Amino acid sequence: MVTVERVAIRLFSTAEYHRMAGAGVFGPQEKVELLEGRIVTVPPQGPLHAATVRRLMQLLLRLGVDPAMLFVDQPVSLGEYGEPVPDIALVEPDPQGRDYADAHPGPGQLRLLIEVSDSSLEYDLLAKSRAYASAGIGEYWVVDVRNRRVHRFTAPTAERYSRVEVLEEGVELVILGREVPVCQLFPPRTAE
Repeated sequence: MVTVERVAIRLFSTAEYHRMAGAGVFGPQEKVELLEGRIVTVPPQGPLHAATVRRLMQLLLRLGVDPAMLFVDQPVSLGEYGEPVPDIALVEPDPQGRDYADAHPGPGQLRLLIEVSDSSLEYDLLAKSRAYASAGIGEYWVVDVRNRRVHRFTAPTAERYSRVEVLEEGVELVILGREVPVCQLFPPRTAE
């Protein structure tokens, strides 16, 4: 007869995560984030990923977003067990007027989170959308660079987003009240 021992998953708090980072547990080139208490190693950005992030930033700036409201590859707070690093976050001004020097922006300040997804599509669509929805983030996009489409998540509940749209290149995405063709989010296609 085989007995199965009970196992428990050990979740880490943001305070523990910060202490580990301060103690040098993570390598200097290792990019990690804390999501739902789990420390996740994030793959490096490839050229297509980086180019798409640049295009999105340029587009948001052309649409009139205040550069102070744009966070690129910077942590956001999802509470005691979450500190992910989205590719782009559109945030409200710091209520204390200190440019978030005291704390990362949290759900009350996060207007839109964007993940550009190349090699992490499943993680971004499942784990990150669940974490962002449960934190109450009102809008979340996964920009799928391989398939050249945008997964737009809205109407968060405690467990998931209740509305998900998949926007292909031939349609328009509403950004800050303006319609923008989805194809403008992606670098031009290379000649085959």
